[in-house]
Amino acid sequence: MALNLAMNRRAARLVEEMISKAEELRVDVHELPCGSVVVDCGVEAEGSLSAGLYAARICVGDLAEFSISTVDYDGLALPVINVWTDYPVVTSLGAQLGDWEVDVGGYHAIGSGPARALAPDRPLPRAVAVNRAAHEERGYRILSPRQVYDAIGYSETADMAVIVLESSELPSEDVMTDIAGKCGVDPSNLYALVTPTTSLVGSVQIAGRVVEVGIHKLMLLGFDLKSIRFGSGCSPIAPPHPDVDEAMGRVNDMIRYAGATFYAVDVDEGYEPRLRELLARVPTTGSENYGKTFMEIFREAGCEFYGVDLGEFSPAVITVTNLRSGRVFTEGRVDAGMVRRVLDV
Repeated sequence: MALNLAMNRRAARLVEEMISKAEELRVDVHELPCGSVVVDCGVEAEGSLSAGLYAARICVGDLAEFSISTVDYDGLALPVINVWTDYPVVTSLGAQLGDWEVDVGGYHAIGSGPARALAPDRPLPRAVAVNRAAHEERGYRILSPRQVYDAIGYSETADMAVIVLESSELPSEDVMTDIAGKCGVDPSNLYALVTPTTSLVGSVQIAGRVVEVGIHKLMLLGFDLKSIRFGSGCSPIAPPHPDVDEAMGRVNDMIRYAGATFYAVDVDEGYEPRLRELLARVPTTGSENYGKTFMEIFREAGCEFYGVDLGEFSPAVITVTNLRSGRVFTEGRVDAGMVRRVLDV
């Protein structure tokens, strides 16, 4: 029987909390004529670190904990988000993964959050589908949204939905109605958080994806996702940049060059040699593009986000402990020099 942790209902409670504290969190709330609620976290609103933490929790259906600290990277002090969860696969691939390509009437956004679980028959992002054969030639396992949920053994039904939209524009009523239809809910029961990449909230919630980035890479490499029992990680929060492309480069490079992840898995000891092989391919150090910024890679991909080699979305460090043997395996390293280069410090 598939697991159901009611992520949309959990997330909706958090959105209602945000709405009740909108002024404190520096977010704006818009109710559309169809009844859908849109929370502006950075398009016109200023946003805040606290709003970013709410967005991160909402993205994972309130099944992970987040906090912020400060870390020194070779003389460069940056805020860092810390995340830990007992449901790493469900929160990452069941909710947080940004694979919903919202494209309605000229409005474009990357959609994530628990609403994804209500619309598993969405297509793959177009560029991923077009390049599927090339990705598979690189040894990546490409799964449709429906196949992802089958692989992790998760299914959810709900009468309300919560989506997080990474976009520099607020969605119209037509956009929200379309999303609600795909989720099978009434538009009046749909909430959307809008977190532009250029915003502080966008920087926080994207850094909060560090555990998801490692799990997604493990999925691409064919690892048994159900064996992952616990996940934690940390990543610098990129200082916001007003240019959307520069901001996108920063948020991805903070994870690529300084994001550290830890997972507890439950696998047979005989699988450990294969585990070592897979882990060597997970961190950014295993990429032939190591030393390049994400913006350099993005430009080489024709400035098409989904056209970037999926393997480039990697944490800097991955550490895994096998619960059956107690052995610990680790690959990758934090590269403070690249962090400074990305930020031009």
